[in-house]
Amino acid sequence: MKTEFSASDLADKRVVSGATDDVMVYGLLVWASSLQATRTAPFHLVVAYFRGTLSETNQNLISNVLGELGINHSFLPLDLDERFVAQGHISPTTFTKFLIADRIPSAHLWIDVDTVAMPGWDDLFTEIEQAPQQHDLVVASRGARAPTTNPLAPLAPSDLPFNAGVLGWPASPRKDWVSKLDEVGDVPTIEQFIFNTLYDTSAFRVPENFNMLTYRIDRIDEGNKPRIVHYAGAHKPWHLTRRLGVACTRYRCPWSLWFEAEKAMLAHLSHTACLKPVLLEQRRALRSGKMHWRRDHSGFLLLRVLRVLGPLGWVILLAATPFRRWIPRGTHPLH
Repeated sequence: MKTEFSASDLADKRVVSGATDDVMVYGLLVWASSLQATRTAPFHLVVAYFRGTLSETNQNLISNVLGELGINHSFLPLDLDERFVAQGHISPTTFTKFLIADRIPSAHLWIDVDTVAMPGWDDLFTEIEQAPQQHDLVVASRGARAPTTNPLAPLAPSDLPFNAGVLGWPASPRKDWVSKLDEVGDVPTIEQFIFNTLYDTSAFRVPENFNMLTYRIDRIDEGNKPRIVHYAGAHKPWHLTRRLGVACTRYRCPWSLWFEAEKAMLAHLSHTACLKPVLLEQRRALRSGKMHWRRDHSGFLLLRVLRVLGPLGWVILLAATPFRRWIPRGTHPLH
């Protein structure tokens, strides 16, 4: 049975928040399963959504699956503001992180659902508790950035000081993001820009492996695995036909960790009534997303072509293998 959100019930709990819509349901299920499988202590999951973007059927499916996985949870419906705009593949749902932080004054985490959790992810709760008082947000370091060759080029999301996909909120006042949103013009990834503008100088940095962006790594270091892997970009692991993921898994590309989390979730649900509707969502997820004819959507186009070609996709992969050095790291099945 669905449980509605109540901030007063969360004060003494380890709270993780995330958001979804009808497009991202399957991603959320694998994400939540990975959090539960690698936790060191119980947590409460707050699932936020904008009214009208998550069907009652999908709300019930999420609730049933989370129940089978043993995850305490509640749903937080929010109102969609006209200022919350879509930008490329980024849905307005990303703006929920502002609203959630305002609704949960106690310490909690926000984690994007296009991530997978590994052992050690919930050390973030300790980082929040131990962060010096002058810091009002906990974020992961992005790591060294390559210098730009064109100082007049527009600011890219990867040029920002930190990525807002993983946020640790201490129990402290939140900054005025509403006024900043009114001031911001046409910039890429508006919500990322606002977070960096408001919190860059006051955020407490933790190691990059708490929010390891897959375009920054080529393969997994088995001796030093990330704690949270973030599948940033238009194309996601669930867009890859699984039979073509063999090379990725053998090579230990970052997507292999997501496939392992998916396999564990399906095994857990294998003898439950949830399995059939979850497999239906898996098939829908394979076809999800909108194509935009831009360079940063080239990977998404490749995965769509591979899906349409079926077994013939292997021909494309074999022909393209010599050119894999020019394909963004960690985001493709060519290994």
